[in-house]
Parts: sequence; C-alpha cells; structure tokens
Amino acid sequence: MAAQLLDIVLVGGLIAFSLLILPKLLLLGASPSLSNFPLNGGHHGIYPKRLMAFLFHAEQLYKEGYAKFQHAIYRMTTVDGERLVIPYSYLEELRQRPDDEINQPKALKLLLEAQYTHLEPDSPIINHVIRADLTHNLPRINLRISKEVDRCMETELPPCDDWTPVVINQALLRIVAIVSGSIFIGPEHCRKEEYLYSSINFTVDVFSAVRALKRWPRFLRPIMQYFTPQLRAIERHKTQARSFLEPIIKERRAMMQHAQSPSELPDDALQWMLNKSPNFGMEGKDDEMAVMQLGLSMAAIHTTSQAATHTLFDIAANPKIIPELRKEISTVLESTNGVMTTQALFQMKLLDSVMKESQRLNPPNMARFARFVEKPVTLKDGTKLPAGVVVETPHIAITRDPKLFPNPNTFNPHRFANLRAGLSPDPIGYKNTEQYQFVTTTKENASFGYGRHACPGRFFAANEIKLIVARLLLDYDIRLPDGVSERYRNIVVASVVNADSSREVLLRKMRR
Repeated sequence: MAAQLLDIVLVGGLIAFSLLILPKLLLLGASPSLSNFPLNGGHHGIYPKRLMAFLFHAEQLYKEGYAKFQHAIYRMTTVDGERLVIPYSYLEELRQRPDDEINQPKALKLLLEAQYTHLEPDSPIINHVIRADLTHNLPRINLRISKEVDRCMETELPPCDDWTPVVINQALLRIVAIVSGSIFIGPEHCRKEEYLYSSINFTVDVFSAVRALKRWPRFLRPIMQYFTPQLRAIERHKTQARSFLEPIIKERRAMMQHAQSPSELPDDALQWMLNKSPNFGMEGKDDEMAVMQLGLSMAAIHTTSQAATHTLFDIAANPKIIPELRKEISTVLESTNGVMTTQALFQMKLLDSVMKESQRLNPPNMARFARFVEKPVTLKDGTKLPAGVVVETPHIAITRDPKLFPNPNTFNPHRFANLRAGLSPDPIGYKNTEQYQFVTTTKENASFGYGRHACPGRFFAANEIKLIVARLLLDYDIRLPDGVSERYRNIVVASVVNADSSREVLLRKMRR
C-alpha cells in the first residue's frame, strides 16, 4: 500500500511538473537584475540546453567566455542557476569587500547544498585552530608528520619487490587520512578503522549527495532531498563520529581538570579545539565537537589526496623529471641529516614547482573565488553587482592563458622553479617571485582561493604532499602501466575536476 501511495505521489508530481512548471522552466532566462550582463553560451538555446552544455562542456564554456568577455563581466548558466563570471582583474578590489557585501561562506553553503547536507563549511573555531595552532606549529610538528608518512609507506603500500600495480588514489586516501588524523585526533586513534571509515567516506557521501541534488532544478530540491539516500549516509557518519569521539572528548576534558600544565595534555587539533572551546561558545557541546572533526577531515583528506594523486600521475607520465627530483630531495636531506624539516621542504623547489604545475593543469574546480552578493555593490569602474547573485572567476581559463603561462597546455615541471630563480621571463611581473610557490594565492592562480578566505590549511596540505611524494620517490620507482603512454584523463562533472581514482601506477621498491 505504501509503495502504491508513493507511485501515486510521484506520478501526480510529474504531471503537475509537466503542466505547471516545465513550461515556465523552458522559458526561464536571466532575472531582470542580470539581463544587463551579456550571456555566454546563449547559442546553445533555452535554459535547459544551456544547463546541459554546462554539465558536459563547462571547460569549453569558461574558455569561450574568457576569450570573448576577457575584460567584462558576463553571465553563464550553471547547475546553480545563472552566475556572474568576473575577470580576475576585479579580484583585488573584491577581496577587500566585507562579508556583508561579498560573502564567501554563503556561496560555499550553496555549493555544498548545506540546506540539505546540514554542513557548516565555515566553522570559526576550526578556522582559528588551523591558523593559530596548526599552521603556527608546523615547524614543531613536522617531524611527527614525517614519521607517520614513513610508517604509512610500509603499512598502506604492498611490498612492491618487483613492478606492482597500485590504485594510488585509494592508497593515498588512507595515507593522508592516517597522517592527518595523527595531528587531528592523535597517533593513538588515527589508525582505528571506525575513524578512517568515516573520515574517508563522509566526504565521498557528501559530494555524492551534492551531485544527486544538483541534478534537479533548485525549486525541486526540497522534495528530492527525501529521495536522496546519500543524505541519510551523511547522518550515519555523524552518528558514528559522535559514538567514536564523544568518549575521547570526555576523557580529554577530565584530563584538563587535573593537568598541572599544558605539556601534560595531548598535542593535537582536537585538544587545541577543546582548549579554545570556551572562547567560541562550545563548552559542553561534545556532540558538535565530534561532528566538527568530520568537517575538518572533509576539508583536508580528499583535497590533499587528490592533489597528491594528480602530482604522481604527472610525474609518472613525465619520467625524465624523476632523477632530477630525487637528486634535489637527497641533496636537501644531506644538509639536514636526513630529517624532513619544514625548511628542508621549502628548499625542495623543483618538487614545489611540479606540484604547482600539476595544480595549474588539474584544478579542483574550473571556477574559483565564488562569492554571494549580499546587497547591491557598485565597483570602482561603476559596474553594479546585483544582490542575490553568486560571482566567480573562470579559473580554468585564467591558468591556461598563454599571456600568463606560455605553452599553457604543456606540463612543464620547471615552470615555477625557473620563475622563482629568475631563469625565465616573468609574464605577470610579480615584485616578489616567491608568489610562484605552491601555497601562495594570487589573482592569477586562485586554486587555494584568494583574499582573507583563502584556504587556511594549505600550508599543512603542502607539507603533507611534499613529504608523501618525496618519500615515495626516494623509496620507489614509479611509472605508468605497460601500454599507457599518456597521463590519465581526469573525471569531470560540470565544473568539478577529479583525478580518476580507479587508475593504477606501477611501483617497485628501490634497489639499494
């Protein structure tokens, strides 16, 4: 009976959609506030056809818009309605605008469908702990991270005595989850499978839910949330996180009551959050603190493992760079008695260049600097941004601009190392060539964002990636499988870019 009732509701809903809503959707165009801006992709036809073009050809659309409207703002149809795409020349002005005008967290909530996923992507306490504790303490905790990476290479990779196929993204997910977890919740808990399962799969289910919801027009998502099983999976991960972490948090709070000095307490992000919890109104909210650890994992684990996967795919596809990378890593370590210090990682400038070049060609998203316009904004040149719209930059087109990055479609491992060393002409003309570091955010390369909302964890992520890739190159030979002559193609859905997580590389333990 319940199944029959559900069928009746669905059929009735489809009839109502066909008769009442679909005709309006087919005629849907820009709101009056956006109609003053030129439309990119209009040749694809009515709104649904423009949407399909975005789903399957977003990169082409961003590049076409960049070439046609390089110095002007235009509108474009996306999975979240029409957005304004702005030239990167506006970023210096926009990044200085306050959040009550140009709001980044609200744009991120729209991207993550927070109304249905119930995510809080801009936690004040997490942002504070990352900036004030994690980043500040990197020189001190880097040795711990390095040792955890070394252990993971032994436990998470197969023996590889001869050439062995490894699905590298799967291995990296576990390595990054364990290494990050050793700093997030401590070395005694980071290898427990109940922690690793949720830390890894929470993000998978979040973005699976987001993709499922975005298949539907925004006005249908309040209904379709009830037919999206991934949303229930998200809640199960939260329940498991509470079950696992609340006893640990209670134990930590008891330790805090009896500790004579901070040195007697654990030295990890969970403890730093507990120490700061009264300042952020989190005292006694252990269930919320537990769920926040999932948010911290989501921000760190998949983005870092994706960047590491892209880097290793590019290295394997360009094997001539491997001896030079090994020489740089070994030479740097000779000066530090083999210790991977923060300063040693900074001196690995060719490795940094390889990572930066890989990031340039394989961004996590084709658009960056998404901001929600809270109220009408008039820019210095008189351009008016209407309230209620999301603006973004065409990141994929900017980082492929031959005027900014010569031969932009070619992977050049030395590109940024040469620019930092002054060995190549600087087409952008930075006053300080250290702007070409992997972690540096600029309006020409905003992979980590730009302005005060730039990713606060990028320094930790950069250290992790360098430690993992450096250790892998020192201990293993790496190449693409037989018959694979080109770098693996990415998996692209709308504007989201992911490395193909099913692909293998061949690893062989170095013969000393």
